Amino acid sequence: MPEAAAWARTLGGETPVAYRQWDIAFEETSSAQRQGLDYWRRLPEVGDSTMPAVADFDLLEVPASILPTTHVIDVLDGGEDFRFRFWGSGFRNFLGYDGTGMSTRDLMPEDIRDPVRAAYRHVMEARRPIAMLSEFERTGSYRQQGFQRFIRMPLAAPDGSVGRIVSLVEFLMDYHAAQKLIAEVANNA
Repeated sequence: MPEAAAWARTLGGETPVAYRQWDIAFEETSSAQRQGLDYWRRLPEVGDSTMPAVADFDLLEVPASILPTTHVIDVLDGGEDFRFRFWGSGFRNFLGYDGTGMSTRDLMPEDIRDPVRAAYRHVMEARRPIAMLSEFERTGSYRQQGFQRFIRMPLAAPDGSVGRIVSLVEFLMDYHAAQKLIAEVANNA
């Protein structure tokens, strides 16, 4: 996936936000995320879609340690938009709102909307799980830098198209650990 970036819309008059994301190897994700991926891989594929069916995926099979930072999204209008069917409580605690039922068009801060949609479309086009790393930075009086590792996994609708996507997310807030991970990914690229 080409690097997706949304730079600097001022939030609250003083907080520019930068957000970008890129593909990484599955080995760069956590053990809990890989356990979730292994569960996805054990499910039967729908026809020749190479994906398990929406109906076969059981969210309770996701490791409990990452369930609070898991998303399940519905694909709308062939990928024109996406709606959060499940928004783990860890996101609510981190972002300050519950996105359950929300469209990606309503995400806050606005800067993450296009990159998030691009990531979901990337999974739709690939029709397979994809591991990603995202970086965000807020400046101004609420300065914060953070990283997230994702495994995004498509689920097949009855017609074989991508009907949902499950995102297993881990926040990496330690700047030094994240920089080490980025350096490792860059050295392996």
